Formats: sequence, C-alpha cells, structure tokens
Amino acid sequence: MFITMTCNPKWEEIVSVLKPDEITNDRPDLVTRVFVGKLQHLLDELLKKGIFGEVVADIHVIEWQKRGLPHAHILLILHSDHKPQGPDEYDRMVSAELLDKDAHPTLFEVVTSYMLHGPYGTINRHCPCMADDICSKGYPKAFTEHTTDTIGSYPTYRRRDDGRTFER
Repeated sequence: MFITMTCNPKWEEIVSVLKPDEITNDRPDLVTRVFVGKLQHLLDELLKKGIFGEVVADIHVIEWQKRGLPHAHILLILHSDHKPQGPDEYDRMVSAELLDKDAHPTLFEVVTSYMLHGPYGTINRHCPCMADDICSKGYPKAFTEHTTDTIGSYPTYRRRDDGRTFER
C-alpha cells in the first residue's frame, strides 16, 4: 500500500496557538511538531494496531512541499494473507465517493474541506494542475459502478453517480 499524508495548515493544533499577527509559515517549529505527532499516530494505527492487516515491511519518508508544509510518503508491504485480492477487498479499504452529508456530517465536512482536488478548470484557471485548460491530474474522474483492477497501474475505484455533489 502507498499512503500519503500532508500537513494541513488549518489543523486546530496549529491555528489555536498562532499569535494574532502570525501565519503558519511563521512557525515551522510548530507545524513540524504537530505533523510529526499526527504522523506517529497514523504509523501506530498502521503498524501496531494493524488496521489494514499484518505489515511485514514498511518505510516512510518526509519531504517538504513547495508551500513549505511537511508531507509523508508511506509504503507498506502486507503479509500475503492480508493483501487485498481484488476489487471487493479494495472497496473495503478505499473509497472515492462522497459520504452522505446527513448520515456522516463531520466526515463529510472533513472530506470536502481537505480531501478534494481543486477548485480548478474554469473556476480557477490558475490552479497549478492546469495545463492547456485541462487538469493535468486527470480530474474530474469518470463515474463507474464498480472498482476494476488495472494491470500495471492503480485500480479504478468505484465512484457511483448517486447524485451527491459538492461545490466550493
């Protein structure tokens, strides 16, 4: 499994201790401390609690993005008994669909605030992903009823057209 984690400058642990005249970039010490704490918590969930199964090998690296925020890349090798063996098992680990806002309001808020690509396209032609008026990352992704395996590439994750939409 390949997992990424990016520091969010809006995390409460960061913004709650900034002085009125400070911005996140003024406090790399604070940003780093909060990020490392959250990363350690994630690694504990992955490695000690085994939320995806038994991990037989792992490595992670931290780098700093152009905006100055820490970002981690985590590679996990799961024991063969715990590796997902096809689309149904991928769907138990990964979702590319919006949650029901009424059933899961807090998670809906987190996903729509921090985990969606954009805005881009005609709304924001200056977005870094834009090249020749097209998103270079391939968004928006097409709707598909089922997750499918792709040889030599990532799976195409289920993303059903259930009427749920979100605009910033």
